[in-house]
Amino acid sequence: MAFQRDRGGAVAILAALTSLVLVALAGSAFDYARARKDEARLDAALDAAVLAGAQAVKAADAKGKTDAQLKEAGAAAAAQMFASFTSNAAANAPQPQFDVTLNGRSATVTGSYTASTKTTLMGLSGITTMPFSGSVKAGVDLSPLIDVYLLIDVSGSMALGATTADIDLLRANLNCAFACHDGAAVKNSGKDSYLWAKANGITLRLDEMNQGILDFVSSLRQQDAVSKRMRISIYSFSTTLTKVLDLTSDLSQVAGNLPKVPSASGESDGATLFNTIMPDFIKAVGTSGDGINTPKKLVILATDGVADPGRSWTSDVPKRASVRPFDPAQCAPLKVAGGSAKLPVWVGVIYTPYLAMPWDWGYNVTLGQPSQIGGSGTRRDDIPSQLTACATSKDFYMEAGGTISIGAAMSKLFNTFAQVRLTN
Repeated sequence: MAFQRDRGGAVAILAALTSLVLVALAGSAFDYARARKDEARLDAALDAAVLAGAQAVKAADAKGKTDAQLKEAGAAAAAQMFASFTSNAAANAPQPQFDVTLNGRSATVTGSYTASTKTTLMGLSGITTMPFSGSVKAGVDLSPLIDVYLLIDVSGSMALGATTADIDLLRANLNCAFACHDGAAVKNSGKDSYLWAKANGITLRLDEMNQGILDFVSSLRQQDAVSKRMRISIYSFSTTLTKVLDLTSDLSQVAGNLPKVPSASGESDGATLFNTIMPDFIKAVGTSGDGINTPKKLVILATDGVADPGRSWTSDVPKRASVRPFDPAQCAPLKVAGGSAKLPVWVGVIYTPYLAMPWDWGYNVTLGQPSQIGGSGTRRDDIPSQLTACATSKDFYMEAGGTISIGAAMSKLFNTFAQVRLTN
């Protein structure tokens, strides 16, 4: 009976079993911690990889690469980044997969992996690995589809000297600040005043306009994706609206089709009839797309901002009131969205300043007269505010000359607009 009451051996067995359980639990905790550490490291590597892939896609897009090349560049960059992060990982053979999908002008880089961590003490219970996996996505906007419409003033006032010095030269030789392309020969030259000015190195406003277009084209040529993502059309206006160039992505065509010489300053030609040309131009431009499936649209209006009925005002006194600053209401239809999924056209304005000419009687009886919109100065002083109101925002109004040229202003407007994300 004494033997039956002896429990000493049972305690030892129970202690041994308890120790095994504790060791197993400790081993499980150790292996689990190692697996989670490996998983966290691979998740971080995957995050870095898809971001690198997205950046590579955007860089390839900026170089004008094809869709297939975009996908290849993104997947390769992601795989390289993932490998650099996981070269010392304890996880057993992580298997990454990277895919790039394009939807309109957006790209998505998707990354995933499967991996496992070898166990230590858990192996005693037959569990040799702890598997885990991860997945993540990164999106990037590609360069948008853009149509740019250049609306260039070629009215008679564009034959005005571009600077005060140019005006002084014209006055000294022609007794006029304008190099009018009117066919009347300058004494002893055989050339009209416009051709005489060109032959004598005098810069006119239209010369500045056309040089601005050439400078704009030059800046676009430095952006490899432009030929793939954007088109340019050129319109000129005076008494009527003229399409100089249809929409094209061929920058050589843009550089080779500049607006012609300023309209002659006659009784009925050489006018600046904004109220006539703007409705036709607005109809030609239409409404904007979102830049993803259809082009978003930017109008760049380059003008001195003065409406002019033609030279008839020199004798028809009541018409002098019609020589006045541009009416911004004529831009309003461009900036209004129309119809389902239609977006407003953005309007950029480049003002080529109308220089004050207080010594000229014609200037004094027109632009030199008091403001017609309640301003404190003259009609000329009203021009900047009227053109600013035409632009989509103050950032899209620029005054050429001084600190910025016409070409630089066009480039700045385009680059700013290219970053705008349009939404319904």
